[in-house]
Amino acid sequence: MTLGGLNCAHCAEVIGQKVEDLDEVEMAHLNFVNKKLSFELKDGASRKLTIDKVINIIDTTEPGLNIQVHDNRGSKELKLKLENLKCKQCADQIEFEANKANGVKSATLDFGNCILDVELDGTVSRRVVTEEVATIAKNLQHCLNIQVKGISKAQNKALNEKVTKKFDKDKLDKIRLFVGVIAYAITFIQQVWGGNHGHANQDIISTVAFIAVYLVVGGDVLLKAAKNIKNGKVFDENFLITVATLGAIIIGETSEAVGVMVFYKLGVFLQGIAVGKSRKSISSLMEIRPDVANLKIGNDIEVVDPEEVEIGDIIVVKPGERVPLDGIVIEGSSMVDTSALTGESVLRSVNVEDEVLSGFINKNALLTIEVTKDFGESAVSKVLDLVENASSKKAKTENFISVFSKYYTPVVVGLAAIIAIIPPIIINASSQAVWYDWVLRGLTFLVVSCPCALVLSIPLTFFSGIGFASKNGVLIKGSNYLEALRYVDTVVFDKTGTLTKGVFNVTKVNAVNVSEDELMEYAAYAEANSNHPIAKSIVKAYNKELDLGKIGEYEEIAAHGIKVNYNGKTVLAGNEKLMKANNIKYTPVTETGTVVYIAVDGKYAGDLVISDEIKADSKEAIAKLKQIGIKQTVMLTGDNKKVADAVAEELKLDKVYSNLLPDEKVEKIEEIYQGRDEKEKVAFVGDGINDAPVLARADVGIAMGGLGSDAAIEAADVVIMNDEPSQIAKAIAISKKTSRIVWQNIIFALGVKVIVLVATAFGASNMWEAVFADVGVALIAVLNAMRAMRMKEEEK
Repeated sequence: MTLGGLNCAHCAEVIGQKVEDLDEVEMAHLNFVNKKLSFELKDGASRKLTIDKVINIIDTTEPGLNIQVHDNRGSKELKLKLENLKCKQCADQIEFEANKANGVKSATLDFGNCILDVELDGTVSRRVVTEEVATIAKNLQHCLNIQVKGISKAQNKALNEKVTKKFDKDKLDKIRLFVGVIAYAITFIQQVWGGNHGHANQDIISTVAFIAVYLVVGGDVLLKAAKNIKNGKVFDENFLITVATLGAIIIGETSEAVGVMVFYKLGVFLQGIAVGKSRKSISSLMEIRPDVANLKIGNDIEVVDPEEVEIGDIIVVKPGERVPLDGIVIEGSSMVDTSALTGESVLRSVNVEDEVLSGFINKNALLTIEVTKDFGESAVSKVLDLVENASSKKAKTENFISVFSKYYTPVVVGLAAIIAIIPPIIINASSQAVWYDWVLRGLTFLVVSCPCALVLSIPLTFFSGIGFASKNGVLIKGSNYLEALRYVDTVVFDKTGTLTKGVFNVTKVNAVNVSEDELMEYAAYAEANSNHPIAKSIVKAYNKELDLGKIGEYEEIAAHGIKVNYNGKTVLAGNEKLMKANNIKYTPVTETGTVVYIAVDGKYAGDLVISDEIKADSKEAIAKLKQIGIKQTVMLTGDNKKVADAVAEELKLDKVYSNLLPDEKVEKIEEIYQGRDEKEKVAFVGDGINDAPVLARADVGIAMGGLGSDAAIEAADVVIMNDEPSQIAKAIAISKKTSRIVWQNIIFALGVKVIVLVATAFGASNMWEAVFADVGVALIAVLNAMRAMRMKEEEK
């Protein structure tokens, strides 16, 4: 569901919790940033009845929201007749805005017959799109009579009334606020002027004028408060502001009470604008979803929804278009912009047989692509899904704020009651002036008692940080992992494919008692069934077609190598452990590189030296990690000690452990954990495929080169979408900045509230300061949260 008009973060928390508490619901999550409520039904639960219950919870918790239930059912076409449309410029504007509406794939307005054709993308229900498009048209041309093809006259009449009412309400709210602010300013000035000149009736006139302004500006607040009282909800902001301002009017502080209401509403209005802009900024970071695909059918091209394209179909991507689905280039060559997924600004060249991913932008030539994945499984879908659902995995700070907010308001309200009642009884219960003074202090407490600044800005900050990271090619799968990165002080690396390219080449062939060609043949057939990069490099170096029928028994021996029967001969291919285990007399190789020893029928036949290459930015990556405060860098590898030590020395790593089996890597991680406290986190960086146990054990598992790798996205907490280790430092830097902003907002919001509360208790503060401590602080905190979407060069 989408909850249009949801601007109260505290209410969002309450709605999410109440929905999750329903017997029919397995789990629920409300993302305040994009206003989406998602929930999973338990087996046997009625969809319709549960949706009705959820809608009832939303209506009673936060009345007046525009609730949109999403589904993929119904026709994908919509036609609207816009009667009375006479302005061509307005028609163009309606078409432009309709194309940006949720659930709209494309919209075309024929000005001649006033028909707006809308094609739906299936992500939002037909009813919701109809209302949104109709509202857009009505807002731009208020005199329109909108007729939707395919529905009854009564339904069309109801639609026009609804969108007109919505338009009128939004417009009326802004007009009321504007008029209220001006009227309050004039009345306030007149009161001051009247007070200075001694007009007898000025006080009565001012009071009446103030009350009128109060009702005009705060009428909806009073109405919401009344509904909330009816529903048993007495600790929300509307109720608290109502009690505080009505109480102030009763004791004679009319000017101050109305001022509080006016500036509260003005603050909420500005806060709504700020939150809306931050939402748009976050959404713009992830505007990578392709809208259409050019499907090739014979010699024709048909423009279709990417979700309609199937595996094996052929699509055409023109220059300037976004690649809609993952696939293999079968015709053409071009340069593609991968920055939407990887954060890399350098264009990448693609040719025939190269893989391209959805989200890439084709720059300069036509590409013909064979689709290899459905849209739902494509790279862009996975990225969007991960980012959108990241807020469901909350950081400890978020959980703390959620718990804190439940107790903060009742405690402050309780203190307000104590301050208003106890001191006057103790000091002088018969003195009206004493009661007046302390009741006013208690009412001021109520204004400060809503924790909106915290429950609004903290999730927004984390989501902004996650969105900014994804824009830079780093997928962080939850606020909890983003927060954990802040405390990482040790980074442990796998070697192959992480710090090195993982692209092996046979650099030397040492044959003994056989020819080099024979040695390569034995080695290639021994490694033919292995997916290890070293095995693939040997097969590639052999460069001849393999007849797999010649291979008999095959056995892969963990951390040793391979034993295979080839043409009736027993071939061993592996490391020194394999030779020793089978009592093969061999000659140890002293050259740097990975050595594969070969034995045939129990006799040593020679060895191959295979070398990997260190990635271009690995050294820079280690240096950057040191600069941002990482205390220790460690490398774990199954490779031999000589190769491992050479890589460690070149990259200036602190520690290196070699010749490790997969389970021994986990043991080494356990050793690293010894003597650590909660805030000394360990991150492990691997390829996400062969390192699942270690990725799972580390506080933060980081997979390299996750672009197009389903295994990497599944296994890790953080996925580096390109192949650059230097991105790890950037991810940690983003985490640290996000954490700084979170704590700035916490300290600022709580600090101001505590100062105002203490000052109020001692009579040194009034309702003006209280309003600032509420909506003013919330507005500043939201604006500060938006800084998480930007990073200066020196911060990276």
